[in-house]
Amino acid sequence: MEVSKLRKKYSTWDFSEHTHKTELFKNENGEEIRVDTLRKGNSRYGYVRFVNDSEGLSVFGDFGNWIFCRPFIPSKEGYVSAMYWTEKLGYSSTQEYSKYDAKATEEELKEQINHKLEEYGHTGEDLKQMKEWYTDLLGYVDDETEYIYKAFRDSPSEIEIDYEDIPYVKELKYHLYIVFDAFNEMCNRIK
Repeated sequence: MEVSKLRKKYSTWDFSEHTHKTELFKNENGEEIRVDTLRKGNSRYGYVRFVNDSEGLSVFGDFGNWIFCRPFIPSKEGYVSAMYWTEKLGYSSTQEYSKYDAKATEEELKEQINHKLEEYGHTGEDLKQMKEWYTDLLGYVDDETEYIYKAFRDSPSEIEIDYEDIPYVKELKYHLYIVFDAFNEMCNRIK
């Protein structure tokens, strides 16, 4: 699974039968702290607790503890962007939320070489250089460290590229997908 994909459902976990409880507190500066809990009956099985203040969000429960450097505000669409929230997790937490996926990175490179580079507007000499460079990168995908070095630190100077466009696929841990489904449930309940 590519991190950047937007989805309304991330896992097979169902929070529809969980009750939702909200508690509001004030910190010493008078700022609101909102605690939302999803729980099924009195059980702690499948329990998720969101502690939200002006500085960030902490999620605790059965699917791990996750610290995000941004407060949670429900989206109008009723679902969250995994890419956005993993960025906020990555900057504020040392927890491993994903692992490098060499096969998916290779597949994405091949798709870019075969047709996506043209779709992204590369033409002429630029397109030729990009295809050559991406073909060269295919030789490094099996070793994450070598791939990162080659793709992000040793890129050809004559190629202008937005580093976010370089294929580098990471697979999220399943428990984080479940947490994203809890986010979606919260979007629908408190929007």
